[in-house]
Amino acid sequence: MNLIQIRSGNTLSSQIYRARLAQREFQKRLSARPCDVQIATRSKNPSADLKLRYWPNAMRASLLSAVLLIAIAWLYPEYHPTVRTARAPTQIFRPNIPETSQQKRPPSPPRPQVPLAVEGEEVPEDITIESTELDLDNIAIPDLAGIQGADYSDEPIDYIDIDYKPHPNRIVTPEYPSEAKRKRLEGKVTVKVLVDKQGKVEDVQFVHGPEIFRKAAMAAARQFRFRPGKHKGERRKVWMFMPIEFSLK
Repeated sequence: MNLIQIRSGNTLSSQIYRARLAQREFQKRLSARPCDVQIATRSKNPSADLKLRYWPNAMRASLLSAVLLIAIAWLYPEYHPTVRTARAPTQIFRPNIPETSQQKRPPSPPRPQVPLAVEGEEVPEDITIESTELDLDNIAIPDLAGIQGADYSDEPIDYIDIDYKPHPNRIVTPEYPSEAKRKRLEGKVTVKVLVDKQGKVEDVQFVHGPEIFRKAAMAAARQFRFRPGKHKGERRKVWMFMPIEFSLK
């Protein structure tokens, strides 16, 4: 076994084995009788012991650090920045808008008088000038009432095709039917209203919804008021769909 440990080389087990052999040999020599072999003992050199000088060096370093920090604090005191909020100067914007003034239009020039038919030297002899008097009693005056009655602006237009749709200005809450309130019924009714050029409701048609709320919804829709709708710069009659909700909450 000893031969195996010695010949195994520089492994950890061989090194441990050699150290044990050296320790045993040393113990044998200490316990042996005095002989010619002299055993020298070693003692630690105080100058090489670092533990003896550790605490004095640590105290000196701490004292030096404290003195250095106090000196820095005295030479460079703490700086407290002050922040001041200043109001931005008020900028006045003065647009250069020319002053407008209303001026009266100049009077229209007088209408030219009808020239009188006279015979002069420049008129050929074979041309005769007849009378230009007008018979006002025989002038046919067109029927303007018939033309106004056929104005296209009185025809209703759908709200999808109009440029500016009517806007409701007054919505009247319908009266809840007593039978529906007693039965705790709720629902939503849609009516179709015709808004005239003054914003009033001209006609009301029932579209869909519970039949029990039909009469109350149509009565409330007749009291609605709208801002008139416009199409191509003119007021027009418009058909509008208005939902009316009946809720007990």
